[in-house]
Amino acid sequence: MGIFKGATPQLEGVWSSNQAGIIAGAGMSLGVVTQVQIQFSQTINRIYDLAKTGTGDEVGHMYFIGGRAEGRMTLGRLIGPKGSGCDFYKDYGDICAIKPSLEITFKGSGASKTSCAGQSSTYTMTHPICVQVGITQNAQDTMINENAQFMFSDLVCV
Repeated sequence: MGIFKGATPQLEGVWSSNQAGIIAGAGMSLGVVTQVQIQFSQTINRIYDLAKTGTGDEVGHMYFIGGRAEGRMTLGRLIGPKGSGCDFYKDYGDICAIKPSLEITFKGSGASKTSCAGQSSTYTMTHPICVQVGITQNAQDTMINENAQFMFSDLVCV
C-alpha cells in the first residue's frame, strides 16, 4: 500500500516538448523565434428590450449583436544568426502591397498513454500587416530582442 492513499493520479497521457515549435508557411524564414501569440476576437454587444409585450410577460428580452472580428499577432524574435529581419518587414510592413496570408503551424507532440506521436495545428491569418516593431537589448545577456505586432482580418485553423 502506498504511503499517501489515493494520492496517485491516473496517467492520462504523455508528450515531449523536444519536437515542439512553429513552422512558417511558403518556405518563409521567421528567424530565431522566442515567442508567438495569436489573438482573434469578435465584439459582441448585448442589448435589452425595455418594452414589455403587454401579454403579462414580465421577463425582459435580450439580444446579442455580433460585431466585426479582428485579429492580432505578436511575434518575438532574436536578431542574430538566422536571416535578416528587414526582409520579413519588407514583405509584411507595406500596406500598399499587403500579402494575402501568413501561415504558422504549431507543431507539438501527441498525448496518449504510450506514445509521443506528433500533432500540429495550422493557422492562416488573412491580410496580415505589421503595425509595430519594438527592439530591446539589456546588458546582462547582450541579445537583441525584437517584438513585432501584426493585425489581420480573418483566422482559419486546420
